Amino acid sequence: MGPRILLNAEAFGFGPAAAAAVLADELAASGAEVGYLGGGHTLDLQHRPPYAAVHDVTGLSEAACLDRLRVLAGEYDAFLTSMDFALGLAARQAGFRVAVYDALAWFWPGAWPVVRDESVLYVAQEFFGVRERVASDAELAGRTVLVPPLVSPGGGWRGGGRQVVVNLGGLCNPFWAPGEVETYARIVVSGVRAGVPSSCSVLVATSEAIARALGDSVRGVTVGTYRRDQVLDLLRAAPYAFMTPGLGNLYDAAAVGVPTVLLPATNTTQARQADVVAAQGYCDARVDWADFGLAVDFGDGDPEMTGVLTAALRELGAEGDGRFGERVAASVREMGHGRASGLLERFGVGGGRVAAGAVLKWVQSGGG
Repeated sequence: MGPRILLNAEAFGFGPAAAAAVLADELAASGAEVGYLGGGHTLDLQHRPPYAAVHDVTGLSEAACLDRLRVLAGEYDAFLTSMDFALGLAARQAGFRVAVYDALAWFWPGAWPVVRDESVLYVAQEFFGVRERVASDAELAGRTVLVPPLVSPGGGWRGGGRQVVVNLGGLCNPFWAPGEVETYARIVVSGVRAGVPSSCSVLVATSEAIARALGDSVRGVTVGTYRRDQVLDLLRAAPYAFMTPGLGNLYDAAAVGVPTVLLPATNTTQARQADVVAAQGYCDARVDWADFGLAVDFGDGDPEMTGVLTAALRELGAEGDGRFGERVAASVREMGHGRASGLLERFGVGGGRVAAGAVLKWVQSGGG
């Protein structure tokens, strides 16, 4: 039997949860027995198989989570978290050997405490500035594994379909009330439906909670929660797509090569990522808050987002779907064709397999 690894993902958007699902598939394919511990919407993307067990800790206090980890530490050989740095630290306290996967190594002002622990394996995903940041940090330079984006090569865009895909990954997080999330989703979905040709159908991929909230409130739109491989299949056939600018979405757009319009950012990292890929020429088109005369500044951190987004959503929502639909239609007319693919030419592919291999090698060598 292979090593037993307990995975986890931060409940901030869908990026960490999607990465955990990719890593679980790769680890299981390599002979590991994988389990999952987490809560909230992260559970939407974790399934059995590949997991042998899923431990739901939704709503548990920090103390209760620590108790659960102490129990599980005797059942697993290692704990691999996708960006839940606080729970990674708790897992160390509970007696686990810990590995950390980080998709946003380019963004943080400094390394998190758990990453500073010399016994912890740090797996950082490539993006602009990551290599330089790691190389400049003496504590990280010698024990960080840099991996390409967690996407696989091949199976590119075919197009030809009449179903436009809207990927609303990255909305749910602790700094944004559920009602605000639903308002954003409703404005975007209504605007896309109004802005794309009536001959096209619209499919929305989102969390289970948002899917329930939207229901059939927007006519002519299908809303659901889909596994990542299903979303990629949908994107391959789509004439074009609309996506929130999370890094996972950007790399999925790159992997498929589907013409993609980036939607207004909903947090600091999304805003900065959208700016970077647009400046570097990897963006087909963009619908931004500024297009509607709205100044949305997320500052240096996400706690500030609540106020600025509430005001922007109130103003934009009061106008109905007219202006948003017009901007959507204009973005479709203006957009390029699969420019995001250049990201993979720059940063590579197959990061899931590389990351899983590094984690298995570390576990089997007795690291941590």
